[in-house]
Amino acid sequence: MVVTLTLNPAVDKTMLVRHLTVGGTNRAEVERIDPGGKGVNVAKALKQLGCPVLATGFLAGNNGRLITEGLAARGIPADFIQVPGETRVNLKIKDPVGGTETEINEPGFHVEEEYVRELEQKLEGYAGRGEAVVLSGSLPPGVPTDVYARLIRIAKHGGAKTILDTNGSALRSGLAARPDLLKPNRVEIEELVGAKVENDPELVEAARQVLGMGIARVVVSLGAEGALAASAREVWRARCPSLRAPSSVGAGDAMVAALVYALLKNLPEEESLRLATAAGSATASMSGSSVADFKLIQEFLPRIQMKKLA
Repeated sequence: MVVTLTLNPAVDKTMLVRHLTVGGTNRAEVERIDPGGKGVNVAKALKQLGCPVLATGFLAGNNGRLITEGLAARGIPADFIQVPGETRVNLKIKDPVGGTETEINEPGFHVEEEYVRELEQKLEGYAGRGEAVVLSGSLPPGVPTDVYARLIRIAKHGGAKTILDTNGSALRSGLAARPDLLKPNRVEIEELVGAKVENDPELVEAARQVLGMGIARVVVSLGAEGALAASAREVWRARCPSLRAPSSVGAGDAMVAALVYALLKNLPEEESLRLATAAGSATASMSGSSVADFKLIQEFLPRIQMKKLA
């Protein structure tokens, strides 16, 4: 079983606004509403890949119930801690005429320390039963920046593999607990190494710097440019097919899910990165925060170009 932690989930509402006018009145239509937040998206993708998965973290209010109902409808068990307040709504505004996608993300509910301790206790119970724990997404107000480091240590003590996908101070703090796999994007790895990364040699150097921080594997997602995977043994570069992506929402989370799947299947680094890049590309080809199923991912696999860099 894989346990996904989502500390700041969201209801993802995707809206279509033709000829979006900033500062003016816009007419919109709701395209879809999905249970979201990075860990929730990872759970949905893992379910599509056939992995037993349990979603936990924090939820609040009516929007929280929408998320648990949405997960239940997908056959995904959930064991969230209810906190005061209301679960946030993340708004995605797509202008099909202008070809733009605008995101407006709320900060989320405020979480007191007592609920953080309750989550730590809950994870202690699951860590010994789960093969892997995925920690992903932003932190809601009130949650200390070292929370991922604390949770990673609990998961590792229970014998579970740990995968971290976050940003900012939560990312820097989480590194101290040495997760088994780190999945930054280009901006996040630039922040970690304190330098711009503009080509493959610089990307390789940045990845090796992160490996030097005690991380066994790092996979850098590069959006439409593909991804790079690095370990002490080898470095692989994947490039994805050119496509007009209806939505980039959830693509990185689908990559994380595929990396977890590959980790549990003990797939070689090349196959792992190819699968992850195919999962991200396939999900990017879909609308809203829906995730690609295994059949669609397999259709993308032959289109991923792989190159060994080291």
